Amino acid sequence: MNILEELREMSKFYIAKKPDRLYGKVHLLIGDEEGFLVEMTKNDIKVKEADVEDQGYIELVMSEETFERLSSGKWNGMTAAGRANMSDPAPLDFRVPEGEGMDAQKMQMMYHFLIHFFSKEYPTITKLGKEHSRKVHGGNAVPIAYGHGIRSAYYSIEKGDQINEDEQDPWNQVFTVLSGTGTAVIDDEEVELEKNMSVHVPPNTAHIVKKEEGSDELELLWIAYGEQA
Repeated sequence: MNILEELREMSKFYIAKKPDRLYGKVHLLIGDEEGFLVEMTKNDIKVKEADVEDQGYIELVMSEETFERLSSGKWNGMTAAGRANMSDPAPLDFRVPEGEGMDAQKMQMMYHFLIHFFSKEYPTITKLGKEHSRKVHGGNAVPIAYGHGIRSAYYSIEKGDQINEDEQDPWNQVFTVLSGTGTAVIDDEEVELEKNMSVHVPPNTAHIVKKEEGSDELELLWIAYGEQA
């Protein structure tokens, strides 16, 4: 696999998806390679082998195995980078150069880049299902859209598992059941979940979603929205 050629192929699709306001440099460190620099301007993207002095606004670090999963479409970048806590390990790590912080502009750029850059398709297609997921927050997750006031993901929850540990998030949330059965506990109120129903979680409300019985998996579409999402 020629990683530079793969990245340049990805950039050809990404230029059609990238908003004009999104620009900057992303430094990719992949396996034992010295690294690659993706330079994005308003109307162009250039990918090159990185020199020692090259730095990006954001660094993404991964193994060649992880890159292959991204390149094949098995994962998107947010699936590889997902974690419940910033300190948790993940197949794709992100960081900013020493002495710099992760401001809102960099965060929005990273969200869009991770969801869309590694897809060699236009428009971006995200494959759902357990085989395309990683276990995050207690469920098998596939992030779908992140940024600018919305977050969404697919989850499958197996028997004995649950999403969250009574978290209280500052945004509105909706869990929509795609298949299976389970239970949501919203502010100590239990709601039995089944296909073709949604449950709303108000901001700053403790909640979990769990699967205690049955052999089927509980499949959900999760959407969070609001100014802080």
